[in-house]
Amino acid sequence: MSEALSADLTSFDDAPRPGAEPDGNAPSRFGKVLGDAGIHVPSTLYNEALALARDGHLGQAQARLQMLLCLDPDDGEAHLLLAKVHTAQGRWNEALTRLDAAVSAGVVPPAGLREGLEGQIRSERSREEEHRARVAARELGELKALRHETRSLRGETIRLETEVGEGRERERAWKLLAIAAGVFGTLVILFLIISAPSAASKAAAAQAAAPLAAPGAAVAIPSEAAAPDEVLAAAPVAKVAPAPVVVAPAAPKGPRIHVVGKGDTLGRLSGKYYGKSSAWQKILDANPQLGKDGAKLSVGMKITIPE
Repeated sequence: MSEALSADLTSFDDAPRPGAEPDGNAPSRFGKVLGDAGIHVPSTLYNEALALARDGHLGQAQARLQMLLCLDPDDGEAHLLLAKVHTAQGRWNEALTRLDAAVSAGVVPPAGLREGLEGQIRSERSREEEHRARVAARELGELKALRHETRSLRGETIRLETEVGEGRERERAWKLLAIAAGVFGTLVILFLIISAPSAASKAAAAQAAAPLAAPGAAVAIPSEAAAPDEVLAAAPVAKVAPAPVVVAPAAPKGPRIHVVGKGDTLGRLSGKYYGKSSAWQKILDANPQLGKDGAKLSVGMKITIPE
């Protein structure tokens, strides 16, 4: 669409002006007419351009010479002067083109002008090539740095993924260990609960079966004439009843009350009462006054420690 719009704007379909037919040589005819009338326009333009160039007004001198060359395209001196103007402007390629046109018109250029222009063109090309080389080297260095950084980031990503995987494995192992410890502790408690009544029953039965001396019963004392052996044989041997086995009552089960001290945290309380710090959520659930994350825990507060 942009190409079509550009074509419409540059279609050159304007209507020609009446009264003249183009013949492709209007500037030359104009200069010739002025010359026949005694007006030497090319010479005037050349002299003005030379004076302006000497005063440093290179742009105005260039405009005069271009106007002159429109009137007389074969003016070799104008081509040479314009080549010098372009040289002063640092436009080496355009200056060399005008110098070639002057030579084609039969004008001999100053010695060394062509060599100087060609040297400047080569230097400019060399500077451009050096600049392009520097830019390419800088871009290559940046590309290498980006590749190195990419490899470093890739290695760091792999390392982090490995650490995350190892952490998950350790977490899984700790969970399994905690479950196994819980099951083992439950089995030990059940064994103690089951075996405790049996031991108490056996102790009570042994105590009931042991013969005891009746309180206040008389003990026969042998006479003095009896031999010591007879006295020992006649004396009844009192059997001492074994001491009764006292079974300590099991500690009462149920929630405990803890007064929060300095330095207490839910993790420390969990380790103190449960043997592991990971059971802190159990204490938090039993004490809603502590807030969502236990932030309201303070010294002197009484909290419930569930079983």
